[in-house]
Order: sequence, then structure tokens, then C-alpha cells
Amino acid sequence: MSTLRFVPTAALVLLMAACNAPTGEGGTAATPETAAAPAVAAATTPSPTPQEEKGMHKECPGATLHLTALPTKDGDTTRTRLEIEKDGQRRTIETPAELGDYTAVGLACAEDKQGASYFVVQYGELPFGCAFCEWFTLYDADGRQLTHNTPPLRGEADAQSPNNDEYSQLIAKLGITHPEVDYIED
Repeated sequence: MSTLRFVPTAALVLLMAACNAPTGEGGTAATPETAAAPAVAAATTPSPTPQEEKGMHKECPGATLHLTALPTKDGDTTRTRLEIEKDGQRRTIETPAELGDYTAVGLACAEDKQGASYFVVQYGELPFGCAFCEWFTLYDADGRQLTHNTPPLRGEADAQSPNNDEYSQLIAKLGITHPEVDYIED
């Protein structure tokens, strides 16, 4: 009669990695040290939290954008956190001061006529949005804000619209076609 033993997850991952270890030059088996390295990295990678799972990631040339939904105590999402990851470093990109009452709701990558990379962030309201609030802000590949929406609104009362004038002028000057935006699901 055999007995079953519990095998810790990290040990199991190492064992599986050793069995599936790539062969070296000339078809020789990889050493235990090289076979274990990827498995250790995989075993120590933390699982995303539920908060991190509610969001989106956008791969743009040279950087990855992370837009994370930040639920309130009652579970509604009214704010997001925008981060840029570049060269192994990740940092938060603050909401433009003039759009402080709004939050990032969508992301897109863009490229100018010389091939330089940019990204576009759409700001608005969550969870339901509003009838006219679609502010676009252009950032360079390092996450520096290039356009502003000052003042955020044009017009009065029922004739209000978002001020995207600076954004429209700069993308035209750079030869950028306004990209299709991917939206966060809350």
C-alpha cells in the first residue's frame, strides 16, 4: 500500500522544470542550476490581487501602461490609477490638474510621422460616464504630459463640450491620427 505525500508547490514547480529542462548546445541536458532558475522565478511571482485584476494593460512601443480600477467601499469604481512601466521601472502618472474631478477611462498608443511613440489617455467619469466628457491628453513615451485641457469645458449650460483643442492641434502638428481607444472595464 502506498501513501500520498504533500509536495510543496515550489518543489513541484522545480521538479517539473527539471523534467522539461531545455537542452544545451549539442543536445546536452541543462544543468540543475540552469533548469531551476526559471522555476524559482515562476514560483516567487506573486498572484495579482483582486484590485489588480480589475483593470487593463496597454503595450505601447517602449512602455506598458497599466490602468487599474479603484473600487470604493460599496464596490463601485469611480477612480482609476494610471501607471507607466518602462525600462523595468513603474511609476504613477497623475491626473492632469485641470481634470482633477475626472479619472482615466481609456488608453491608446500613437506614433507620429517620424515614428516616435506616444500614448493617449482618455479621461472621463466612472462608473456610468457622462453625455459629453471625453477629454484626451497626449503623453510622450516617457509618460510626460504634452497637452492640457484648460479650461476643461467650453460653452455654457446645455451647450458645454470638452476642451480638446490643445490635443487636436498637437496631434495634427505631429501627423498623428487620433487612435482607437481601449476602455477599462469596471
